[in-house]
Amino acid sequence: MENLTSLNKVIYILETLGKKPYAFNATELSKITGINRTTVYRILSILEEGRFVTKNGTTKEYKIGPSIYQLGCIYLDNFNYADNIPKILDEISKETEESVGYAIIEGNDVISLYEVEINQPLKMNYKPGLYYPMNRGCYGKCLMAYNNQEIVKELLDSKKFMKITKNTLTEPEEILTEYKKIREQGYVVSNCEVSEYAIGVGIPVFNNKGDVRACVAVSFIKGASEKSDEDKIEEIKNILLSRSNEFTRYIP
Repeated sequence: MENLTSLNKVIYILETLGKKPYAFNATELSKITGINRTTVYRILSILEEGRFVTKNGTTKEYKIGPSIYQLGCIYLDNFNYADNIPKILDEISKETEESVGYAIIEGNDVISLYEVEINQPLKMNYKPGLYYPMNRGCYGKCLMAYNNQEIVKELLDSKKFMKITKNTLTEPEEILTEYKKIREQGYVVSNCEVSEYAIGVGIPVFNNKGDVRACVAVSFIKGASEKSDEDKIEEIKNILLSRSNEFTRYIP
């Protein structure tokens, strides 16, 4: 890693701090990144001065700092959503009585922008700002289903996917088949692909040019409703589809 440029090293360290458990000491960062510990200390010192990272005086662990949050808020503000998208998400959450979120595709990455987690006994722990994989979950499957399929095939061939649950898709052909199904039916279902208890239902969000720019999805706990999971999926799908045009008007 020592052949990386100084800027590459800074980016690598920040990216590492953006992964679980989101807090590392300098020695751990050096081992993970392969960057000389002295160099890691120097970079962290500069980042701490700019408040891009903060240091716990007791544990000596570093975390992402407020300057990163400020930049993230500016990134979010660039979409000019104002309070419109969060308002619709909040309404959907109240109507479904479940957690709801909104993710976009940026280049070939799927990133969550908004999450509304209601007071459930078991939290899904989805967080704004996280990147989502292309083989499982509503966000990744939906947005990659509508992405350039030649690029998607190249990405699938270059990756190896872990079998998180028995329903997790890992083989390129089965993932491509799932993408085709999503495009044909106009919505996506994630049935215990991320965990054994989580079911998700989502729809693509089109802009006024007909391009898919985002995905809105609702998640719920398997077997937790008085309704069957199948009826719950159908109900949520219909609610989402009935609100899809409201999202479109705010998407450039």
